[in-house]
Parts: sequence; C-alpha cells; structure tokens
Amino acid sequence: MKHFMLRLMTVLCMTFLTSCIQPSIQVALLTKLDAGSIIGTSEIAAVKEFERTHPNSRIQIIPFDDGWDPERTKQAYKEVQNMNIQFLITSHTSTCAIEIAKDINLDKRLTIIAGATTTVLSDKDDYILRIIPDLNQEQAVIAQKISSLQPKKLLIIRDLSNSGYTIPAQEAFLTELNRVSPNITVRTFDFDANQFNIEELDPVLQAEIFNVLYLLIGGYKNIAGNIAQYSYQFQPQSTIVFTPWMHNRELVNSAGPAINHALLPSLFPSRKIDPKIEAYMSALETNFHVSPTIISLKVYQALELLDQAFKAKAVTPDQAKKWLLSKKILSTRLGTITFNAFGETIEDYYFITDISGEFH
Repeated sequence: MKHFMLRLMTVLCMTFLTSCIQPSIQVALLTKLDAGSIIGTSEIAAVKEFERTHPNSRIQIIPFDDGWDPERTKQAYKEVQNMNIQFLITSHTSTCAIEIAKDINLDKRLTIIAGATTTVLSDKDDYILRIIPDLNQEQAVIAQKISSLQPKKLLIIRDLSNSGYTIPAQEAFLTELNRVSPNITVRTFDFDANQFNIEELDPVLQAEIFNVLYLLIGGYKNIAGNIAQYSYQFQPQSTIVFTPWMHNRELVNSAGPAINHALLPSLFPSRKIDPKIEAYMSALETNFHVSPTIISLKVYQALELLDQAFKAKAVTPDQAKKWLLSKKILSTRLGTITFNAFGETIEDYYFITDISGEFH
C-alpha cells in the first residue's frame, strides 16, 4: 500500500509539473541587424527589456536580418517559413512589407507590423495587424501642422529609395494640405538616398526662399539630418519638418544646429511630459546603453500584445487574431492600443520641438 501511494504521488506530481511548464512560442522579429545599425540595436534592446520585465512569458524571439531591403526581406521570410514560425513582428519599411504580405496571408502567419504605413495593407481582413496608423492618417496630421505654420512656400524633399512609402505619402499629404491651405506654393525635389550627392540640392535651395522644408524621408536614413543641416546654411529662417521615422539619436548628430529649428512628429509624447516614456527610455539607456528609436517602442508593445494573447490561451494565429481584435482597448506599459475590425489602429500624434532633449 505504501509503495502504491508513493507511485501515485509521484505520478500526480509529474502530471502537475508537466501541466505547469508550458512550451515556449517562437516569434520571428524581422528587422535590420547590420553591424552598427541603431535600428537593430534598439529593437534587440527592446526584446531584452521585455524579457527582463516579463520573465514568465512564453515568447521566444527569433531575430532575422532583413536589412530593411525588399530582396533580403523575402529571403528572411523564407527562413521563417523553413522554421515554421507562426508569429511575426516586423519593423521594416513599407516597400519591404508589400513584398511579403501575400505570402504571410497565404501561410496564415499572424504578423504585427510596427513600422510600415503603406495603404496597400490598409483595412483588409487578413493575418496582418498594424499598431501604427497608416500613412493617410500620418500625412494628414503633418499637413495640418504645416498648415498651422502659415507658410507661403513649402519645399518637399522626397526620398524615392522607399517609394512604397514616400510616393503615396506625398499624395496623401498634398490632398490634405490643399484642403486646409490651398494657397501654399509647393515645390518637390526627388532624390534616391542610396545614391545621392548633397550638392545636387544647391540649385533648388538657392532658387527661392521657402518658409518650411518638409523632409519626406523614412527608414531612419541619416541623410535626412545631413540635408537639414545643409539646407540650414542656405535658408536658416526655414522651419524643418521630419517624418516620424527619423526619431533617433543619429538625427540629432547629423542635423547639427538645424535641429533647433525642426519639428518631429511622434507616436508617443515627449519623455519630458510622459513618465511612462521616460521610464522606458531610461531603462534602455541604463541597462543596455541604447537610445531607443520610436519603432523599438512599438516592437515592445507588439511583444506585450502577443504575450497577453498567449496568456489567454490564444496560441494559434487564428486564436490570437480573434482574441486581439475582440478587445476594445489593449493596455501596454507604453500606452493603449485599439484595433478596428481589420486590425488597424488610430492614434494621436505629438510634435516634438526639443528633439535633442529626447536623447540622453
């Protein structure tokens, strides 16, 4: 009897322990992991911060280097397919996102987008959720802000190396600007950030005075800061406006004195006024010696959303999608996320004037 009870207790204990130890769930992170990349460094720090603050999470992050390049993104996604990872978080550009969207939906892998704003993905009942507004909302807000500055002349310098973002972004921007301020004179200068001599700007910067310079450049291209500083030498009176996708320390370093005459749209309030943002930024600066990009904050939020779904036993792509879309408001450490029926989100934008003060 004694031996029987001992065996029974052993079996019960093993059953209990087995039920408590749940297997990890792999989540692919597609991002730019090139050596020295502030993008990858910042997002890996976001992963480490998530692991530090969520030690019991089932999430196992598997990073893939897509270089924020369309061809490399397709190759990275093939590696995800080969490993049969069912959940993805992506931070890459719109041009990259468009390349793999069809395959993601054919494979039914739930993907949370933290960086691509292209309207090609907007309002579709598929396996792609987006925790940033699409470019229609983004550009309307920027157009309204520029309109409030009451410029007579506006110069747009547009990077065509990320045409999946910048071409439709300008269309959306001009649609709203013409609605609210139809009398502003607008001139556009197009260039390719991957092959560009900054002195090519001389004729356009010397031709006439512009009250506002809008640098329609995404993807954390440091050339945006260089152009801001270069244009400042010709037109120091102009207000410079960046896109939200330039929010990083390197912008401050490359823009020089022009940064004091610039506005930076942001999906989060300034760290100076929001304790949540200050606490997160300080944690990464202190623990990992990284100045976070805005996209890295979104990667952290995406991890928290998946973690909440998994804790609710929504552990397949279909289950997790259904669970996430069923919630009216999802709370994260950095603020709330609200999805519409198609997995799109609408958020407020903030315009940061003391850009240097965002990075310690």
